[in-house]
Amino acid sequence: MRKMKTVSMLLVVSLALLGLAGCGGNNNNSNAANNGNTASTDANATNTKNTKDTKAKDPVTLSFVIPNTVDTAPFTQLFGEFEKQTGNKVELQALPGGEFDNMMKTRFSTGDFPDLFLMQPGTKQYVKLRADEMLREWSGDVDVWARIIPSMKDAQTLDGKIYGVPYGATGMYGVFYNKDVFTKAGVEPPKNYADLIEIAKKIKATGVTPFYEGVKDGWPAQIFYLTGWVSNVDPAIGDEGVAKLQTNELKMNNIPELKNLFTKQKELIDLGLYQDNVLAGTFDEMQTMLGEGKAAMVFNLDGIIPQLEKKFGKEFVNDKLGFFPFPSDTDQGVAVVTPPNQLMIPTQAKHADAAVELVKFMLTKEMTDMYYAAAPGIPIFEDAKVDLVPVQQTVKDLIEAGKSKINIQNRLTPVFADFQKLLQIFFIDGDVDKAYKDFAANYEKDGKSKLLEGFK
Repeated sequence: MRKMKTVSMLLVVSLALLGLAGCGGNNNNSNAANNGNTASTDANATNTKNTKDTKAKDPVTLSFVIPNTVDTAPFTQLFGEFEKQTGNKVELQALPGGEFDNMMKTRFSTGDFPDLFLMQPGTKQYVKLRADEMLREWSGDVDVWARIIPSMKDAQTLDGKIYGVPYGATGMYGVFYNKDVFTKAGVEPPKNYADLIEIAKKIKATGVTPFYEGVKDGWPAQIFYLTGWVSNVDPAIGDEGVAKLQTNELKMNNIPELKNLFTKQKELIDLGLYQDNVLAGTFDEMQTMLGEGKAAMVFNLDGIIPQLEKKFGKEFVNDKLGFFPFPSDTDQGVAVVTPPNQLMIPTQAKHADAAVELVKFMLTKEMTDMYYAAAPGIPIFEDAKVDLVPVQQTVKDLIEAGKSKINIQNRLTPVFADFQKLLQIFFIDGDVDKAYKDFAANYEKDGKSKLLEGFK
């Protein structure tokens, strides 16, 4: 699986794209959305007019909690417009991306509810937050679904209920690279994984670090495995295997191709293809190293794009930044995509009604176009106006060519628990067997803690 700033970033999700796309559609849900489209559009227009004409008699300040891995710039613009039109203010609260889920669960358990918060995509979040008790349910809100692509609604539906409104863009994970570094080294994007290793060796010979990894920050190191999964594990186990993982019929420690991802990363470490002192690597320095051409490639998500633009300008993102999927042993691989993050409102929020008003304001065409102008991405709204940067267009083309797959963590209810900590240890001891064993055990432990079918 969206970056991590406190310079926040966009995640999206990517088909996935991821992200980001690739979400499957449910005909019943799709038809429901389509059948309400005309009436919803009219209602949406009316709501927008009323919002512009009427300010709150008693303005309030809403709290909006967001991971610091998400770019706050587009939200800041929207909230400024919301204040102008309603008098209500929105206070952004950015929490560490790597600890966001745990911190939100803690806030819920202590009754410290925000008015609105941005959560990762997928229905697994419903389990974490006891959605049926604690979160507003949106499935019957016709206004909300009028313009959202039906597959995005389907990706958020569990047993006919929806507790999060998708917002943002289809996300993308993969390998971002500096085109100038590639040109100087005389290399092109890889045709397979062995080719990637040879490319990295040639780049190292020029004095440039082939790969930069943000091990200290923790979360970036996971992306190697999430991107590697769709190109290497999915082809081996198929959708049937993923379904068996969901119910623990297939064990994580019985997938050789998954263990091979740990072996592959160990090879990068042993060959010296990461930066010096990789344990001190941060997401912020990752951006600097890639933008300055001191590192050639990073495994990351599209949240890195706005951060690079802030540091190095739009020209760099348009002309110097490239993208390719994590390759398989036999081909170029497929891109990871994700549905966008979702907006959630606690039922016990202090200003829940105003938060609902804010969500519907954010969903108007004027505001979604403003959002994409500030944070271009593969849109989830049918009539959205957006200009994609080249790396996003690359993924869009891959999606249309059938070379993308939704992030595995958006397809499974159990999570890859304590994964970033596990990988930090792995970068220290390099023990493939231990890391793989612990990964599988943590996955099963999470399924049991959630009392999921097959894990009890």
